[in-house]
Amino acid sequence: MMICRLLLLALAMLLGPPAQAQFALPGQSPAKARADPPAARPDAEDARAKIEALLAGARRQQLEQPLKGGAMADSDTAPVNEEQRLLDRLVVAYGGRLRVLDDLDKLKRAPAQDPALKTWLGEFAGPPPYSALRVDVLRDQSEAARERLHALSSTARALEAQKLTLIEAQKRAAEGVRLAEDRLARSRNQAQIEQARQNHEMAALRLRLVETELTTIDLGLQRTDLEIKAVQTLSGEMQRLLARVLPEQRLTREDLEQQQALLQSRATKVASELDRLVAQNTRRVGERDRLAKTAGANGSHDEAAARLHLLDEKLETDRIVLMSLSWLQTLLQATSDAWAQRYVAFHSPDAQTRQTVITALRRTKNDLATPRQLVDELQKAARTALREQELRLGGGIAEAGKANPQDTALLDTLKQRVEAFQRLDLASTRLERQLDRWLEDFGFESQAPGSDRWQLGTLQLAETLKRVWNFEMFAVEESTLIDGKTVTASYGVTIGKSVGALMLFVVGYALFSLLSKRLQRIMVSRFGVSEQLASVIRRWVMISLAIILIVFVLNLARIPLTVFAFLGGALAIGVGFGTQTIIKNVISGIIILFERKIRVGDIIALGGMTGHVTAVDLRASTVRGFDGVEALVPNSSFLENQVVNWTYSNPRIRREIKVGIAYGSAVHPAAEIIVGCARDHGQVLKDPAPEVFFEDFADNALLLALVFWVELGPTLVSRRVDSDLRYAIEKRLAAAGIVIPFPQRDVRLQLGEAVPVRMTPGG
Repeated sequence: MMICRLLLLALAMLLGPPAQAQFALPGQSPAKARADPPAARPDAEDARAKIEALLAGARRQQLEQPLKGGAMADSDTAPVNEEQRLLDRLVVAYGGRLRVLDDLDKLKRAPAQDPALKTWLGEFAGPPPYSALRVDVLRDQSEAARERLHALSSTARALEAQKLTLIEAQKRAAEGVRLAEDRLARSRNQAQIEQARQNHEMAALRLRLVETELTTIDLGLQRTDLEIKAVQTLSGEMQRLLARVLPEQRLTREDLEQQQALLQSRATKVASELDRLVAQNTRRVGERDRLAKTAGANGSHDEAAARLHLLDEKLETDRIVLMSLSWLQTLLQATSDAWAQRYVAFHSPDAQTRQTVITALRRTKNDLATPRQLVDELQKAARTALREQELRLGGGIAEAGKANPQDTALLDTLKQRVEAFQRLDLASTRLERQLDRWLEDFGFESQAPGSDRWQLGTLQLAETLKRVWNFEMFAVEESTLIDGKTVTASYGVTIGKSVGALMLFVVGYALFSLLSKRLQRIMVSRFGVSEQLASVIRRWVMISLAIILIVFVLNLARIPLTVFAFLGGALAIGVGFGTQTIIKNVISGIIILFERKIRVGDIIALGGMTGHVTAVDLRASTVRGFDGVEALVPNSSFLENQVVNWTYSNPRIRREIKVGIAYGSAVHPAAEIIVGCARDHGQVLKDPAPEVFFEDFADNALLLALVFWVELGPTLVSRRVDSDLRYAIEKRLAAAGIVIPFPQRDVRLQLGEAVPVRMTPGG
């Protein structure tokens, strides 16, 4: 075990500082071993020699492993065990480390100044003007450097993420080595020792692999940092060179003719391709017609169907390529026209002409937008079809030789579609990039002397208005918490943003107002909603839309809502106490609107008043009593007081009429007459059915109670229903001979002597 530890420690020391081994000598703690720095950093040659030695040792182990495992080495078979797989990965890791070291050595030995930059500096060292064609090439090189810098930054981030993952893996592997050492130390018999030793070797091999990969990642980060610095220096120098030569570039007649000749040559080649493709397509159409006529004649229907399908796909590819070539011709013509416009702008002292050129270039750029979007969609579909075909063939070209020849031909024709779209996309991208450059040049370049004063004055006025429009009134910082980190973004509020947001709000509010009025008329005319309810709905809809419109306009203008934070504080402090009643009623109105406990058309009783709710406004609601008098009730009263809502969940109410009949009358017939009157009334509900109850033996009559239900509504008056029923009951009881008695009293006099009676003559 001591020998294994010493070997592992030696390997860890050879791997270098970025991947220090997690082992210690006997009597030395791991922390102490990690704290000891290496004696000296080896130079590149020593490091390479050590890695080559490690690679050679790993390869020997890789070759010895199949023999040790009792299996013959076979290059066509997969590794027989995990140790073989780890050794294979270790060999690959050492090879990658050597390549990274070579790249680092080349970068360190690279000259301080890039040869390409030196060439450009020499080319533009002379006096101006400079050729616009050469400036365009310099721009291409500068953009390529920026793209390279972006790619290197992405690579550095990916390596950092991979490094964190490998550090965690290194910790787990080191822990596994320690556990294997403990198990090896506790082993007693020979079998346990052998098994523990094998486990320890595997754990050490995993740790060695992780540390090698981690060291390679560190070297890769060093290489990427050096490349980033070199590209940053190159890009910065090119930008400074461009800033110097751009104002001095000129497009001569010879340069224009050279560029036009090049475009004409490309157009001629495209036309030749079109002619060849048309002839080829004609032959394929004839072949398909012949094959369709003879399909199934020799019994090979499936083969003929497959050939027909392949021909159809080729014809579709021909159609797509023809379309792309036609578009390419259009792009070449647009490019030629744009170059001519550029020449005019360079050589015209007239400011109006230059503005006309800018307008033409902008129009050309706008015309590219729709075809470009369509090409992107078609290219995406073609790539999808190509990937699906590759999956059918078993994953790519390596399996294509074993596939059906027709499937391979179909794969080739799908590749032709993708290549056609890529060619078109490349041409449109190049033209769009050129148009952006030229528009930038002509938009910010000072006007040539000798131009018309009025035109220059107009342009200067436009520039002044533009500066005023973009004048920043104030800036606001907004902090956001993202992944545990506070990200602060600064937003500037300009005059243009404010005016544009205000105009957009006014236009949007006017449009919403027209739409809401139209909605109100539709609700009343088509859906039978009352005028009052439709008005309330329209009012609340406008309030909601206004709030949404404000938020949308502010976000569209990139004006953060935090701008108005101080205004909200001032309003809360200055006006809060004076408007607390209004605010309370407004908030109560919002609660009533969303809870819908009280709605337009409900019959409520509040504070001794009963009537219909005709409107629910922002501050107060309107209640029309049964006597026709309207009352304005503050919305807070509905929340602070007890409100009886007769039609809250059900507009049905129970009514009761009491009828007395004389003693000695037939009770059951009388009850049938009374309930029949209720059943015959049109506004009395059939369900629940009306009922008659024998209420009591009263002083002067037998008391019967009629109980019935009615449904409240705009046309129903409960007192009218009660009156109608009483008329009908009185009439039908009288017809049946049942008397409704009136109150009677018997007076008895008990006297001790007779009462004298005296007769008087009548007058």
